[in-house]
Amino acid sequence: MTTFIEDSPRPFQAGWIAEAQRAGTASGAVITPWASPLGHRGGSGNKPGIANRVDEFRAAGVSCWFDATTHALQMPGVGDFRYYADYNLWGGPVGDLTQDAYRREHARRVFKQQAEVSAPYLAPAPLLPSGLNNVSTLALETAKVALELQPTAHLTIAGVGTFWSDGRDLDAHVGALAALAPVGWFISFVQPDNDLPPKLTADEVFGVCRTVRALSEYAPVHISHGDFAALPAVAAGASTIGTGWDKRQRVVSYTDYVARPESTGMASWYERPTVLGLLGTLEKAEGALLAQQDPTLAARLGGLPTAPGPKESFLHHVAQLDAAVRRIQGGGSSYKQRYDELDAMYSAASTNWAAVRATTGMRDRSGTWVTPYQQGLRMYAQSEGWIV
Repeated sequence: MTTFIEDSPRPFQAGWIAEAQRAGTASGAVITPWASPLGHRGGSGNKPGIANRVDEFRAAGVSCWFDATTHALQMPGVGDFRYYADYNLWGGPVGDLTQDAYRREHARRVFKQQAEVSAPYLAPAPLLPSGLNNVSTLALETAKVALELQPTAHLTIAGVGTFWSDGRDLDAHVGALAALAPVGWFISFVQPDNDLPPKLTADEVFGVCRTVRALSEYAPVHISHGDFAALPAVAAGASTIGTGWDKRQRVVSYTDYVARPESTGMASWYERPTVLGLLGTLEKAEGALLAQQDPTLAARLGGLPTAPGPKESFLHHVAQLDAAVRRIQGGGSSYKQRYDELDAMYSAASTNWAAVRATTGMRDRSGTWVTPYQQGLRMYAQSEGWIV
């Protein structure tokens, strides 16, 4: 099983997740204080508290993580504290990791919350703008304190685009963290907006690949909210990636943590169909058009959801994502074989986008779903000496 289902401010559908787990396409759920309340606030339409939610998951055989997502506190415009304020995760000023006492108490309280719901230990971390600066120093010190308190904790690395494209400074910071030898990793590439696919540059993809390659030799790596953008990381050795039925579950972005108005009305579900052969999604109307005009091509590309509806779209999406990850991981035990498999998948996807355009007239989106990711993947392969 290759995917974790990330938390969402929408109802966290335990039944959907359990169904995906029974199908073998999901392996767990991640709860965050930014999207789930500490306790139920009353009313049939409100979300249950995390203790009840975890009990519900466990009863369905779904394992749970608790991710404090401390790195959201450094995002520009952060202000959606409607659930986060319920948690008592700080002994000093909220978001302040500048003093050892603050770092130590924050990590202690995060671990205490994780222990209360019997979740694996996952250390908090700040959001990194570059590889070597005062924030990266704080991140390293926070990691050291966390492992001192809980030696079995996973470590978090969360950075924006300038961090992941920071070349030797990125490598130096990752090397310092890797020397701490944790039991596992959560990696996040944080975006300014929640567009799908995220607008990673080839340099950023290359940086993520180098990082995962270095870390995955010694411990499992999870790409938080990675979805299809995480496939190069899978080729570089990542074990699992995060996904879900909302855009917020498929990408970590500033826009999902800004203050929300009291009433936003009824939001629509994200029902764009995922197409394995395209390594991406179509507009909802485009999926219907493809199914009508060329059902043979649609089937060859992996098929479309069998019925309308958010649950059907989610189950289809996670199954398609799982199939892509398994194909990369099953391409062989070596890193090079993983690279070869994904590179071939990207090349086929570009061809398939052109075929869909020829059949339906819809826009070829390989330039966003394929090109920068394949370019970054090939930069990684070149650095490993596999291509010239």
